Amino acid sequence: MLEKAKIIVRPTAETIPVMYNPTELSLNKSVVVQGEGSNIQFQRVNDDDLTVNLFFDTYDKRTDVRLYTNRIAALTQPTVGTGMRKEPPTVVFSWAGALFTGIIVRLEQKFTMFLESGVPVRAELNVTFKSVLTVQQDLAARGYYNCRQFWTVGENDRLYLVAQHTLGDPALWRLIADANGIDDPLNFPTRADIGRTLVIVDVHGESYTPPARV
Repeated sequence: MLEKAKIIVRPTAETIPVMYNPTELSLNKSVVVQGEGSNIQFQRVNDDDLTVNLFFDTYDKRTDVRLYTNRIAALTQPTVGTGMRKEPPTVVFSWAGALFTGIIVRLEQKFTMFLESGVPVRAELNVTFKSVLTVQQDLAARGYYNCRQFWTVGENDRLYLVAQHTLGDPALWRLIADANGIDDPLNFPTRADIGRTLVIVDVHGESYTPPARV
């Protein structure tokens, strides 16, 4: 059975199936750098916008094709949020699994066939999605988890604060303690620790399970 592509709206999980699957998709990434020549510095990896052409045809049923296209057009409206701040909903473009998560930032609608009454029955939609990342995905895109870091210990640098600043999770303090041979983390930092350089081990975006202590 042919699987249809669909747009899944968050957080409601409303599903909007496409009428005909697209004939092609391009999922591109861009690496953002600064500098020139031998002084190039990596900044982050970005998912380029996803543009999809969708086709809708209700001529055989002689019904208004906008019954289908208006559901997609509604996704450009700022309806999510609280108070004075609202934004368009985040959606997932899915086809044999999630392919792209973002918001619709551009929608072009072209109606190409009409009934005698003027009701449109055929439409071509050009939909552009801009990527939306979770906090963890954004950290990964900036290489946050793929770089070994160093930390110079200050007077008030409790391990959980160092873990929060460097790894984004205070619960990973044990990782820093184990990697740097800190046997008494509750009394860290001592006077001897001030000015010491800690190695912040790469966690590759994975959850950390501390080793068993003997």
